Amino acid sequence: MPDDSLEATLQTIEAQLDDVEQRPATTLDVLGEATRERYWEALLVYFLDPANPHGFSTDVLRAFLKALAAHDETTVRAALHDLDGVEVHSQVVTTDGLVDVVLWNDDAWFVCLELKVEAGETDAQTTRYANAPALGDLVVDEHGGVGEYVYLAPRRAGSSSAASFVDVSWEHLVPYFEDVLRASSGQYPAKSQAQFADFVDTIRRTLNMDDDTIISEETRLYTEYAETIDRLVGAFEDDKETVFTRLEEAFLADLGGDRENWRVNTRPNTYINFAKPTCQNLPGGTTIEYEPHVTLNRDTQQIRLRLDIEHGDKDTIRDALRDRLSEDEREALDAADWQVEDTTYAYLAKTCPLDLAAPEASIQTASDDLHALHDIVGPHIDAIVTQRRDA
Repeated sequence: MPDDSLEATLQTIEAQLDDVEQRPATTLDVLGEATRERYWEALLVYFLDPANPHGFSTDVLRAFLKALAAHDETTVRAALHDLDGVEVHSQVVTTDGLVDVVLWNDDAWFVCLELKVEAGETDAQTTRYANAPALGDLVVDEHGGVGEYVYLAPRRAGSSSAASFVDVSWEHLVPYFEDVLRASSGQYPAKSQAQFADFVDTIRRTLNMDDDTIISEETRLYTEYAETIDRLVGAFEDDKETVFTRLEEAFLADLGGDRENWRVNTRPNTYINFAKPTCQNLPGGTTIEYEPHVTLNRDTQQIRLRLDIEHGDKDTIRDALRDRLSEDEREALDAADWQVEDTTYAYLAKTCPLDLAAPEASIQTASDDLHALHDIVGPHIDAIVTQRRDA
């Protein structure tokens, strides 16, 4: 397809999006399966599990747990942390039936889910599951963390039979899932975004939620123009992967002989993590890492550089680093536009523009800036790390 034809197709999509008056059917609507519990369960499990190839990492899982934590009757507040080790299982065997979904993070916490879409609870399912000594490989009495039992059903459904189950509505989840879509900034694969948007729209339409969104409009247009959009998405994903590869190569090349003292962990299409093993999992649980984050969308093309001092007693290490910096070093950081963020993960950060006409130069500049930061703070961090490990 010539570029002028592609441009015309995109203009057609935009015009049709503006003209949509009636919300189109979702995929499950088309299949006549919009109220089938097993399809809702399969979709939910797919997006909750960070190990699946949807590209959301733990973002949907975090949104789900955030929704549960916001519910007045739940106790899963601690579950919002350390999500990388979470296991998500469906159709989990108990001594008295199959539990729909179990989310499990070692001995820290677990969530047992019984899902309903249209039919109500039968044969006191939740009571049986609440009394089950084991949920698959999870032995309830031996579990040392927080356990939560959730009955996930429409608002119109009756309550669960077990007192230990908390009744949470699908409607309660929707705003948290929509937050993931709104905050995407182009970081997720377009196909996965469309699939997740379609699932959220299925929930809204099936449960007659009042607020209209653009989700269904986007889904319809994606379905109609899938070939063209997939072509664009494929090129975008390839180019973004190339940017990450070049960033990694530039940073490691500039390390010279110190390369063997660093480790790299790439979160696909989100960020690269550079860290010394000695700076990870310090006494107290803190980790220190350098991270470039890439944003590529219509409004923003940039590389966001961060020094992350996260987890555990991060505030103590941040204070120690702040105290060790000299006045000249502080002025050098200010002159280079490094800002103190002091957020959950990042301590220092700066933004480098990504010039799409000259990306290699932008990438090298970002690598140079990250190394210049390390030249200033690295010796102090090494001293702090050594002191803590020797204490």
